[in-house]
Amino acid sequence: MTSIITISNNYKTQSFDTAIASELALFAIWRSWNTGQRATHINYNTRSARSTAWHIAKTTLATQDKTQQIRYFLKKVLDHNLIDYLEIQGEIKMTGAIEEALIVAEILEFLDIPYLVGGSVASGIWGEMRYTQDIDLVADIQESQIELLVNAFSPRFYISEVAIREAIKSGYLFNLIDNQTGWKIDIFILTPDPFEQSKFARRKQISVDEMGRTLNFYTPEDTILQKLTWYRMTQKQSSQQWRDILGILKLQQSALDFIYLQQWANILQLSAELAQALRESI
Repeated sequence: MTSIITISNNYKTQSFDTAIASELALFAIWRSWNTGQRATHINYNTRSARSTAWHIAKTTLATQDKTQQIRYFLKKVLDHNLIDYLEIQGEIKMTGAIEEALIVAEILEFLDIPYLVGGSVASGIWGEMRYTQDIDLVADIQESQIELLVNAFSPRFYISEVAIREAIKSGYLFNLIDNQTGWKIDIFILTPDPFEQSKFARRKQISVDEMGRTLNFYTPEDTILQKLTWYRMTQKQSSQQWRDILGILKLQQSALDFIYLQQWANILQLSAELAQALRESI
């Protein structure tokens, strides 16, 4: 007997050229995967995309030297204003987003700096998986740890002591750039803000590969709330943020803590945006 799934008239597919029935089938497949399988898929897709970009760079500039090929590749995967900070020598190393996050997390853990992974990597774990050009982390970094942090990440990573101090002072972020892979990692400083503290306290440890290595992530609820916040900051113009939000709601469904979601949506004055997202995902 075939079950009948009722979808509201407000349901919005992730892409305009995808039929609702096809999308429901795809999300059912993704829902059957555990988080480790999803992490593996994210890592494979991001590494493959970067490998393709590197192959195109070498093919397009076959007669040019390696330096020009590297710059061509970096223009495809990195903000142009950051390229000159890199000191890549020789062949680019290919890593996926999960592999790169593990490299950074290992250093933070060695320094006893608590962290979590957010952004599109987190939304890919909990919702629709997609390519990303950078990795977002939140870390509880103290001024007393700055020198240790710089020494631990150098020379593999571009890292600025001045930028870290400014980030701690302003409660914002600084960048790491991997000189071996070209990945950019945005590290947001944990602030005393109640919502920031709530998200950080609720971070979830997930096994991300066959070796049992783990990363800490935003919970799906906090990823939704964070992306709703970013969506509002863009004057509701970021279609990608909205797509990520709907993807999590569609994949997680009843597994979500809707009481927690609604409580914080009320506090953050995001109730209207959350209600719209719920209408378009059910």
